[in-house]
Amino acid sequence: MNKEKKGLFEMIGATFIWGSTPLMSIYSNLPSGVFVFFRVLFAFPFILYFAIRRSGIKEFLKLRPFWPLLISGMALGVNWVFFFLSFNYTDVATAVSIYYAGPVISLILAAVFLKEEINIFIVIAVILAFIGVIVSNGGVSLSKGAFIALLAAISYGMLGFFSKIATMHHRPAAVTAWQIIISLFITAPFLFLSEWHLSIQGLIIALITGVVHTALALFLWYDALNYIKVSVASVLQYLDIVFAIILAYLFLDQIPNVNQITGAVLISTAGVLALKK
Repeated sequence: MNKEKKGLFEMIGATFIWGSTPLMSIYSNLPSGVFVFFRVLFAFPFILYFAIRRSGIKEFLKLRPFWPLLISGMALGVNWVFFFLSFNYTDVATAVSIYYAGPVISLILAAVFLKEEINIFIVIAVILAFIGVIVSNGGVSLSKGAFIALLAAISYGMLGFFSKIATMHHRPAAVTAWQIIISLFITAPFLFLSEWHLSIQGLIIALITGVVHTALALFLWYDALNYIKVSVASVLQYLDIVFAIILAYLFLDQIPNVNQITGAVLISTAGVLALKK
């Protein structure tokens, strides 16, 4: 197997793992904030080791400027809490489709605040993403689940935007590790604010989600970037939506309707177009 094929297999593997994350959240029977806390808790030691090995301890402890690390870490925790919370009020297809408007929101923020170039592809992408959110929801008036998914998309967009600023000053692996650490503190209060019971099933699922769906998937993502272009990886990330919808159909009997499929296609197309120069 050549290196490019290896990178493609690793990237598709990462997207499949991430596409199955909604199932893990639902089957854990944990409140979204508690689920996110255990996810980052179990992922933390692996990602910390990976970051230090990749960037070195001195680079990892280089904290100036700290504010983009802090804000992006907060955005990571918040976006996951909203994302998993949305499954309590809507189906996976709607939530995941709307959630992936996040990268387009990142581009809007970069264009406004970082003065990045706005081209015709970005304009079309924004329009398609906006239409995709409406179509996925089935109308202009957002349901509660769709609204929560939109909040997840907005915080996901902020995560991408502030991560970009953070990687201007720090290595990407170190940024990821600090985001995990910060999100651990951000989600810890949910342990006391939510009513929950940690069953054996919930503990095992949370452990798998932390180790496999977070640490392993991130390792596959980073390693794949050694062999394929970032633009290709960014396009392939939209396979998350496809895998999530298929798995929800197979395991949750959630059959996607025409609106959801159309919205997913529009938002995915928007994400791909936004990459065009």
